[in-house]
Amino acid sequence: MQSDGQRVLQRERILRAMVEVVAERGYAGASVELVVAGAGVSRRTFYGCFANRDECFRELLDLASARTLELVATAFARDATWRDGVRSALVSVLAFLDAEPLLARVWLVESPAAGAWALERRVRNLAALRALVITRWPILEALGSSPLAAEGAIASVLGVIQTHILTGRPGLLIELLGPLTGLVVAQYLPPALVAREVQLGEELARASPPVELSVVPSGVAIPPLLSNPSAHRARRCVLFLADRPHVSNREIAAASGVAYASQISKLLAGLLAEGLLVKHSEGVGRRNVWWLTARGEEIARALRAGEGGPIGLGARLLDP
Repeated sequence: MQSDGQRVLQRERILRAMVEVVAERGYAGASVELVVAGAGVSRRTFYGCFANRDECFRELLDLASARTLELVATAFARDATWRDGVRSALVSVLAFLDAEPLLARVWLVESPAAGAWALERRVRNLAALRALVITRWPILEALGSSPLAAEGAIASVLGVIQTHILTGRPGLLIELLGPLTGLVVAQYLPPALVAREVQLGEELARASPPVELSVVPSGVAIPPLLSNPSAHRARRCVLFLADRPHVSNREIAAASGVAYASQISKLLAGLLAEGLLVKHSEGVGRRNVWWLTARGEEIARALRAGEGGPIGLGARLLDP
């Protein structure tokens, strides 16, 4: 009798194989035989996990969409201004798609070939993304902007990404960060500020990938608050505390590149809730000091041990 762990591993292998086969042959050529051969499982195992090929592919599309929604929601929840949220959301999504190039192709380019049901699924998933952006983007209401503006921005961003993938243009998607940021904010900001946002995006695209996106050893469970590809401030915070325990909010904020007191308070509260930090108050009206728990120390060592590549996206995408 199979354990739950074995069944989860088999499902993951099947989903991975589905990505690879569809990316190479398109959905029409992705037979169950090819998928099970790629996954190294039997047909019986496949049908024990999925009712049919469509159900397997449907789960794959939903997982990709859910991961994107999670990244966008985290970006807008973490950042203090809507412009920072837009930039962080784009960083997260582009880094995710760069980390999973075959999945990016399957999700954004190949999925319509699966038929009307896949197109309907795509429309539903994009509607969820649009709804999330509208609820997390107060600038829309402040400017009296129609929700269609957000829908148009999302469609434009996805269109540029699809064209990049479909035409096989060289370079990583993260290199599109500056232009895509400008595309999103252009309808809300004057030209000078749009140009500034484009410049910031280009600078971040050049600096982030080799520095922030690192592989974490698979034996250590990294919480989503740190595994998010744009969570560089949270990772800096953990690494700083590993070197400098018993420091204050202000010192941590300076070392982590956080400008607002509310931001560092929120970041530290999140890490505290994950069981990574210890908080000690020195008394009424005096500072709080922080240091890492044993688990926090373990994760700090894991983050330092990373060696190139995207941070835990592959395994985490297919978590059940």
